[in-house]
Amino acid sequence: MYEGPDRDDGVGRARSGLSPALVAAGVIAIVLIIFILQNSNKASVEFLFFERDTPVWVTIGIGILLGVILDRLVTVWWRRSRRRRDER
Repeated sequence: MYEGPDRDDGVGRARSGLSPALVAAGVIAIVLIIFILQNSNKASVEFLFFERDTPVWVTIGIGILLGVILDRLVTVWWRRSRRRRDER
């Protein structure tokens, strides 16, 4: 387990350097930049009463965001219904 910079790990050695979380954040940022640059061309989006031309990455990002929100709503509903069932 990572204990932070310059902390004793109990064996007489000190750990230093970048944290794994910082490295992971950097990799994710680089991948996100590459994704945006490769998907910058426009796409026409039609939904119910509106039509809009947006970059492909925006369309995909909105789809992912809506999926995450829907997942959270369903998870909250499922947990509440399960808790009510278990209380009976």
